Amino acid sequence: MTEADLLQEAERLSGLLAEKAAEHDREGSFPDEGFEAIIRSPLNTALLDGCSWRTFGRIVGTLSRGNASFGTAWLMHQGTAITFLALPQKDQVAHFEAQFRAGAWFGNALSEPTSGNLFLMPQQEARRVEGGWRLSGAKRFVSGCDRARYLVTNAVCDGQPGFFLIDKDDSIRVEDIWDSMGMRATRSQLLHLRDTLLPESRRLQLDPTAPSAISVGLPWISIGIAEASLAFALEYARTRRLPPQDRPLAEMQWIQFSVADMSIRLEAARALAERSLLATDQKEPVAPLLQMQAKVVANEAAIAISTAALELAGGSGYLRTHPIERYVRDAMSGPLMAWSSAVIRDFLGKQLLGLNGPRAP
Repeated sequence: MTEADLLQEAERLSGLLAEKAAEHDREGSFPDEGFEAIIRSPLNTALLDGCSWRTFGRIVGTLSRGNASFGTAWLMHQGTAITFLALPQKDQVAHFEAQFRAGAWFGNALSEPTSGNLFLMPQQEARRVEGGWRLSGAKRFVSGCDRARYLVTNAVCDGQPGFFLIDKDDSIRVEDIWDSMGMRATRSQLLHLRDTLLPESRRLQLDPTAPSAISVGLPWISIGIAEASLAFALEYARTRRLPPQDRPLAEMQWIQFSVADMSIRLEAARALAERSLLATDQKEPVAPLLQMQAKVVANEAAIAISTAALELAGGSGYLRTHPIERYVRDAMSGPLMAWSSAVIRDFLGKQLLGLNGPRAP
């Protein structure tokens, strides 16, 4: 498929996801119809098959416009799955590529209960055994873990962080604790690992300079939420009529100003996110910094646009009969997702001031 075809396919799946997004939000259930559709879709292997980062980011945004929970879970699956390319043995790479192409789901099990945003710096120590390591501990916020067949996890191994691609076997227990304010359909549960084997043969040799699909895609989750919020606001303003003159809400000047501000915020966030994708495709050294900046701006845009749309709808928007209350709750998750806005600002500030090495341009 061409990249235009991929984007059209993303639009199709976005519509499918939107149909049951409210139901999954109410029930806190995983969007199985989205899962079944996407593992049969060329979208699932598009990144592996060579699509540009620009197209990949847009796909994440389009899916998130339909259901941000699913867009988030799919992004984590994508970012985790392609780590099999960093396995040391060619037969292992071939095995996991076949599993991925057959529809196996991969979960990101890096965050620890006490590590906060420092998911790349594990604190739990694994013990050395024959053939690898064994880990007992917990990992949290593992989106889509109910469907995952494989996990990427990490531990301290002989004093150094080690990253492994492992089976989700009987030594791993899923604790059903996910009853969140927003992003309820991600099913981001807590995992308990009990002497779980981390095989040395599956220790990942990650390239820290290579683009991360998750870092590239995170701004686009918020952009998808912002797009859905603006679309709701425009439709509501056009169709809501006010008594006694039966005038459309859209004729009120403050409504016109409000949707104009929403549009400006969205376009600004989208422009920076597009710039980060272009820099990633062109392998510019500044790309990781742009991805961080894009995430902060997109997170803030999603919150501002969704809350403005809620205000526009008034009391009606506060009811679950309209999707805007869900968009607001989902938008609030963006600044909390690693890396959080506070962590990004701390890193960027130090980088710009030359406290983390050479100053950024």
